[in-house]
Order: sequence, then C-alpha cells, then structure tokens
Amino acid sequence: PIPPSPIPHHLDSFDALLNRDILKGQRVLLTIGYRPLESFRSWQEQSTLFARILPSVTALQAALTAGFTNDRLIALRPPISVELERALWQQWQISLVVTKASGTPGGEDIKRQVAVELGVKLIVIDRPSVAYPQQTSDIQIAIEFCKSHVY
Repeated sequence: PIPPSPIPHHLDSFDALLNRDILKGQRVLLTIGYRPLESFRSWQEQSTLFARILPSVTALQAALTAGFTNDRLIALRPPISVELERALWQQWQISLVVTKASGTPGGEDIKRQVAVELGVKLIVIDRPSVAYPQQTSDIQIAIEFCKSHVY
C-alpha cells in the first residue's frame, strides 16, 4: 500500500499501476483523461472508481464504454479551484487520486495540496521520455530543417 504523503508517488506508466494491487479496495479518482479509462475496466469490481473528464461527448462516451456509471463521472474543464477539488474528493470520500504529470497548468500542485490536507494518496503517472533526434532553440535552424524535409 502507498501511504499518504506530501510527496506524490510517481509511476512510469499505467501498466505499473494496473499490474499491482494499489487500487484494490480504494475509492479512486482518476484525473487522467478519457483515453486510458478502458484500461481500468477490470478494476471496476475491485475498487470504487470515479473519473473526472472533459465536458465532451467523446470523453463521456469513452467513460461509459469503459464501465463508468453516470454517478461516478464528473465533466469539468480545468482549471479547477482548490475549494472545488477538495469538495469533490470529500463528497466522493476519495482515498486515492491518480493523475498524469501535468505540472501547474494541469492542476498538479492543487491536487498535491488537497491530498496533503485530506490525507489522500496521490499517484502521478509520469510522462514518457521522448528522445528527439534534433533540437534547437534557434528559429533559423528550425526553418532550415523544415525546408530540407518538405517534399
């Protein structure tokens, strides 16, 4: 089990989370977008899953298809205030939050604050590292690269 901590627990992938018993028996809030929700289908019977998704038909359909019922979904567009985040976690009696690494723009700092206040475990799924073949901060080099790679 992962204890509540002011420092979130980082995992490198959803597989690293789903292939362990971290979610078992927990009341879990997923703030990971709609695309990975299908991967959590098998956990619907072993834990109580809630998902926060963007307010779009696509996201709602994907969540329902993944086995989420309408009473375990909330559609909100970020940013979300500390007060609303706290109220949502308290209303649903959340014991564990799973989020993607998003930094301040994605509300990661707010989730961390609320997790500490409420004693809720926070798991952050890190972004995959990308090895870019070429990088530059010089616009001229970028333009030349584009010109040489356009057919």
